[in-house]
Amino acid sequence: MRISTHWIYQRGVKPITDHLSKLGRVQEEISSGQKILKPADDPNNSARLMELHKQVQINEQYGRNIIIANSRLAAEETAVRESGNLLQRVRELTIQANNAALNDENREIIATEIGELRSQLLDIANTRDGDGAYVFAGFLEQTIPFTVSDGEVVYNGDQGQRWLQVGPSRQVAVGDHGEGVFMNIRKGNEQLLTKANVRNTGNAEINDGSIIDPTEFQNNFLGHEYRIEFNNNGSNITFDIIEVTNGVDNPAPLLSNQSYVSGQPINFRGMQVVISHPGADPEDMPQDGDAFTVKAAQNLSIFKVLDNLVTTLETPSQTSVEDAIMTEALANALNDIDQSMRNLNLAQGRIGSRMNALDAQDDVNQNFNLQLKTLQSDIGAVDYADAATRLNEELLALQASQQSFAKIQGLSLFDYLR
Repeated sequence: MRISTHWIYQRGVKPITDHLSKLGRVQEEISSGQKILKPADDPNNSARLMELHKQVQINEQYGRNIIIANSRLAAEETAVRESGNLLQRVRELTIQANNAALNDENREIIATEIGELRSQLLDIANTRDGDGAYVFAGFLEQTIPFTVSDGEVVYNGDQGQRWLQVGPSRQVAVGDHGEGVFMNIRKGNEQLLTKANVRNTGNAEINDGSIIDPTEFQNNFLGHEYRIEFNNNGSNITFDIIEVTNGVDNPAPLLSNQSYVSGQPINFRGMQVVISHPGADPEDMPQDGDAFTVKAAQNLSIFKVLDNLVTTLETPSQTSVEDAIMTEALANALNDIDQSMRNLNLAQGRIGSRMNALDAQDDVNQNFNLQLKTLQSDIGAVDYADAATRLNEELLALQASQQSFAKIQGLSLFDYLR
């Protein structure tokens, strides 16, 4: 066999290049912390690592969504809480105004303060979040939600509600539209609105009423107003139920000459009310001409509640009838304020529930993320002790190859012929 110098050099250099390549790979593993440097190294585990990396990225996006949702909900929660505090002050002023010792000038001062509070409420309702979007505008978050037109506050947003994905199967609402929070305040018991005529001379009272037949109520009651009018001839008390359409009494009563019994339910058109008087004194009973109205509860905005209250307080009260009208108006305003506060409390409760849900989901996401990264480490992370051992082995092998090559390439037949 013919052995050439070229062949000798090839055989000597190859182990050196092989060990250099292996040494370079070990060094790259140590520097990157990964034992799979390219898919060809381990196709199966490489595919698993790619999928795990994708899951980690998705999970991290859920975390960013939670931060965004918490920020938005915090802005809404602050606005709703401040609105509630503002209405609490209005409530205190309303109770203060319903004092017989106050005169028209005193009530005018109270009306001025409530007007200022109404302006503050409008500013709160137009709150922006950290990104400059209006919190209560629905999907139209770049449109100012509440403006004043002809003295009335109008809503310019829509009924949209944004949701964010905060987990693989979990979405959370990140806001409420302003119409639901500030505009749709149901009067009365949210189904019916009942009240006594301010000119009643007896002491009978009517309860809030209730719906006993929803279908009948929907088909025949809604859209109408009813007046229960009493007849008292001194020995017998009866009542008529008169249907009122668009402010006009229907020609014939719905029910007529019904016997009155204190505390006995009165049923008609799918609903029920109870009228009663406190004692046996004839003056406590419904008097001739006393009347009570019953109608479906209507929506009212918080701004309108305050506007009506200001109007009531600015109206002079000089006679006993005017005093009675103001007393009733202030009582109705107090009830409307309570309904408004209840609506805000419900909104605040929803916000708190969502924020609690976000905290719980964030814990779940972080635990899942830890599991994913642990699995990534188990599959793809380098074992530094093993890598260090292999590094030393390759260094020794490389040194041996280099020394061997140095000795072999220096040999020649002429060395033996001297």
